[in-house]
Order: sequence, then C-alpha cells, then structure tokens
Amino acid sequence: MSAVPALVCVGRVVREMIYYPSEIRGPVLGSPPAYCSVAAARQGTRTGIVTKIGPEITDSLLQPLLDAGVDTTGICRTERSTCSELVYDARGNKEIRYPSMADSIRAEDIPPSYRDADLIYVCPMDEDVPLPDLAGVVASARLSAVDLGGYGGVHMSKARRLAHPSLRRLARDVSAHFDIVKASDEDAASFMDYDDPERAAGDLYACGPQVVLITLGKQGILLRTASGQRHVPAVPGQVMDTTGGGDTFMAGFLSEYLRNGDARAASRWGCATASWVIERSGGVRAERMPTRDEINSRLKSAPGVTGERR
Repeated sequence: MSAVPALVCVGRVVREMIYYPSEIRGPVLGSPPAYCSVAAARQGTRTGIVTKIGPEITDSLLQPLLDAGVDTTGICRTERSTCSELVYDARGNKEIRYPSMADSIRAEDIPPSYRDADLIYVCPMDEDVPLPDLAGVVASARLSAVDLGGYGGVHMSKARRLAHPSLRRLARDVSAHFDIVKASDEDAASFMDYDDPERAAGDLYACGPQVVLITLGKQGILLRTASGQRHVPAVPGQVMDTTGGGDTFMAGFLSEYLRNGDARAASRWGCATASWVIERSGGVRAERMPTRDEINSRLKSAPGVTGERR
C-alpha cells in the first residue's frame, strides 16, 4: 500500500494453540491485531499493523495478512515471538497462557508512513504498549481506540493480573487516553470490583472517551455515548467457533465508524461481522472474514436490522 492506512492496529500477534475440552487446534495466527486487521482489510478498509515477531512466527503464519491486503510495514522482527495457549473449559470460559512474549511496542515503533492515519487501534494481549507510551501512540492518528482485554481484562495473563496493584485503576488510566473504548463483559468483571456491564460502561465513559462498547456475547453490545446508553442486539448466526468474535466485531465497528461516524450503525455492522466469523473456524484466515457486500446482505436479512444500500 502506498497510501496512509485509514486504520492501524497495534499489538502483539501470536502463534496460537487453542485447547478445547475435546480437541486441540493450531498452530494458527491469532491475537486481536491479527483478527482485526485482516477482517477490516477484507471489508475494504486501508489497514496497517504494528507488531513485533520472532522466528516462531513464520511467513506462512503471516500469509493471511498478505492475502487480505494488510500493510505490513509496521512488522518488526526481533529475537522473540509471542506464543499463546488459549484454553477453554467445558463451560466456555477461557484462560490465556503465554509461554513466550515478544518485546513491548513503543511509540517510536509506529512507522513514519503510518502517522496521520485516520484511526489507531491499540488491541493488546498483555499490556503490549506500556501505559507511558500510550500518549505518543495516540498522537499519531486523528482518532484512537483501545481494547481493554489486555489492560486488566481476560487477554492479560493471570499471573500479571494477580500481581497488578489495581486492575481497575489500570483500565481507567488507559481509557482516559482514547476516543473509543471496548471491553467484553468478562473483561469488565476482571478489572472492576463488580460484575455489572451497564455500570462498567458508565464508569469507563466517565474517564473521557466518546464511545464505550461492552460486548455481551450472544446478547449483543452495550453502547454508551453522549446520547446515553443503549443495547444493540446480536445478529443471529450458527455458532461454530467464538474465537476472534470480539476482535472482528471491532474490525466491523471501526471500519463503519470511519465511514459514517455513527456509533449505533457501526455497532450493528460490527455485530454482523462477528456473527459471520464465528460461523467458521481456523484462526485468522482471510477467507474466514466477510466482505462489505456480504455484511450488507446479512444485515438486510437479519430480523429487526436494516442494512445499508450503497
């Protein structure tokens, strides 16, 4: 790509093994920046990625980025890769383990060609971008978004969560830097001292972002903006593999939000994107991600949801 990306995803990509009660899958390319960048690029959004990888992440694992047309200028090769083990129990709860971890991503790792992007999205696995670097990272784009899954949420390693003096303070301090803040209901329960997504949305909104999104799985999305809080229902689908659902929701949301600035419409678009992806499996693959036309068709046929015609 020669043009400045509209969307830049920042965070560690991983060589992921997925452990279900009845089977093991992998290695596959995983992580929020991998899922989001590939899914956004498939929808026609000019997308770049900033990450650090070592020799364990091979060219074949990175191929989905190229297949989708993601700009890979921001990939830095270092001595260590991030390798993860995503473990699901019989109830669907997940724990993420990190046998190895690449170096942190700093503000100076943003390539000059990515500066002046429309939106930069920090979507970490485990505090990938240190808190002191967030201001510099955010300054490189017109708008900014963050996934709190890696700042006190369930993407953060259990050991780091237990060792942190205050996950709630971490989530609030991070949220204060961004225009758009996303967390799952599991994330919010992890870093707040209560399990109440509506209250969590309000508390995070009070930190200063323009938009707060709490994903609720099959229940849809809680959306908090200046006009108040509302529930956006999920788009129905046949669930096969929920891995990457929240990350591809954000790919759809951010792609549509960049086009029209309408958080409610973008939330519907994100829900449709996630519903498409979780009907398929296999980690980050370009062919697993829907195109813009496919999402528009899905929204037109979804009960109670109107698709756009453009």
